[in-house]
Amino acid sequence: MARDIVSEIPWEAPESAQYRLLQGDDIVGSGELRLQEADGDLLVRQTFEFPELQVKDTVSVEVDPQTLRPRTVKRAIDGPEGKRECQATYEAGDVTIEQTAKDDKRTDKLNVPPQHYDSWSDLFLWRTIEFFEGQELEYVDVGTCPLAKPDVGAALLRVKGVEQVAVPAGTFEAWRLEFKAEGGTQKAWYADDARRTLVRYDNGDLVFELESID
Repeated sequence: MARDIVSEIPWEAPESAQYRLLQGDDIVGSGELRLQEADGDLLVRQTFEFPELQVKDTVSVEVDPQTLRPRTVKRAIDGPEGKRECQATYEAGDVTIEQTAKDDKRTDKLNVPPQHYDSWSDLFLWRTIEFFEGQELEYVDVGTCPLAKPDVGAALLRVKGVEQVAVPAGTFEAWRLEFKAEGGTQKAWYADDARRTLVRYDNGDLVFELESID
C-alpha cells in the first residue's frame, strides 16, 4: 500500500488550466489548477470560486518536483461566515495540521509512512502514472485540511480505458481513471497526449470541465 506511483512528469511549469464547475446541469462556479516553481520545489494550487455562495477556496501544496512528496499545505476559505485557514507541515514521518476559524483553533498530528502523497495534490499526481488499460495502483493518501477531521488512508487508482470526452475546450481522447478511498469513488479523464491535461473530473458532488489551458 505504501509505495511510489510516479512514473514520469508530463508538464512544464508554469501551467494554468481553467475549469467550469457544475452540479447537475447548473454551472455553480469556476476553478483553476496551477503549477509553478517555488524555490526548487513545485507549487500545485487549486482555486475555486462560487459566486452565489460568495465563497472562494484556495489550496496550495508545496511538493518535491520529481516525487511529488508533500512538504507543506495551505488552505484558505473566504465566505460570508468569515475566513477559515489551515496549514499542514510534513516533517520526519509526521504531519502537523493547524486549523483556525473565527475564535476556534485545532491542531492534529498524524503519523505517515515514508511513501505518501497529500490528497490535495491527487489531481496532479494522477497525471504522472503510467497509463494502460487495467493499470491498478494502491498508495497512501493523507487527507490534510479537510472540513472534517484529517486522516491517513489507503487509496486505489484504476485506469479503465480511453474515451471521447467533450468539454468547452474541445473534444478529447482521454484516459478514464477511477479513484476509490473511504470518501467514495471519483472519476477523472486525462487527455491521451504528452501533456496529459485533466479535461474532466467528477468528485461525486462537482464536475470540472476544462475551458482553457495556458
